[in-house]
Amino acid sequence: MAAEKQSYRGTAGYTAFLGVVAFWAAASSGNEPYVRVLAGISAAAAALYLGLLLFRRRRDRRSAAVAAAADR
Repeated sequence: MAAEKQSYRGTAGYTAFLGVVAFWAAASSGNEPYVRVLAGISAAAAALYLGLLLFRRRRDRRSAAVAAAADR
């Protein structure tokens, strides 16, 4: 079986990092207003995606725990 190359794009840590960078750019007064608006939208999208990612991870862990308990 071939080892799959791990992608960090779908991980919670990478998504949180993108959100922090986007928030930082939105809060920076050195950027043009349109850059700050787009960075704010990106930060909000990253926060929403992070919430969905963590929700799905928790749901999957719960269903795996229920399935493991049912097998006993």
